[in-house]
Amino acid sequence: MEILIFDLSGKMAHFRKYYTNSSSLTYYFPPRTVIIGLIAGLIGKERDSYYEIFSKDKAYVGISVKSNIKKIIQTVNYIWAEKLSDLNLSKGQHTQIPLEIITPQNFDDLIRYRVYFYHKENEIFERVSDAVKNKNIVYPPYLGIAEFAANIEFLDIVKPEIKSDKKLTIDTVVNLDYLNDCRLISKENCVYVKERMPYDFEKGRILSEPPKDFVIEIKNGKIEIESENEIQYYFLDYKLNKENILFM
Repeated sequence: MEILIFDLSGKMAHFRKYYTNSSSLTYYFPPRTVIIGLIAGLIGKERDSYYEIFSKDKAYVGISVKSNIKKIIQTVNYIWAEKLSDLNLSKGQHTQIPLEIITPQNFDDLIRYRVYFYHKENEIFERVSDAVKNKNIVYPPYLGIAEFAANIEFLDIVKPEIKSDKKLTIDTVVNLDYLNDCRLISKENCVYVKERMPYDFEKGRILSEPPKDFVIEIKNGKIEIESENEIQYYFLDYKLNKENILFM
């Protein structure tokens, strides 16, 4: 088993919460469905054509936040269109929509998400690794919406070490399904946020199962977990980084 590690970075991001309506609210980090769509686009998969190839049983994704981030609200102008011909602005009508945007705490910095990817089919894994490592990209990546372009930085391909402990620090967001018998440890300046988001699509862009809950720590990205039972995780040692991860 090998895991591909790369960074996604950019100035702004917006990952729309599925249950919002007139105001477009955002998650703090991209859902698994967004990351899978981005990865599929890198190797040229068309929209809605990749759900089986990158299903939860074949493709494994972990994500961590490597920058200090915050949310702001901006009002944006959209074209008011009720039919195709209205897109030429002949009516001159617009509608203003509040848009929640993720930005770095210091605007001179970048938002940075780290992605950990594994696929059971070696051919798919090699194609994705080649796209990331050699910038052999078909569809350019972006952070949620096309206006927020993303950069991809290859970091490494590593073999993980599977470990287990009763108390540990996790560097990725954590699926609450893993925490049935665990508890989160809260420390000073630690802020945990729970996000409910879609997890996996099947043919027809239909959710294969209900949305899942995830926990993120938005100050330093590290989640402290304690349990009476052993918790299994992946230990990665690469480029001066030592990280404990869980796939989403």
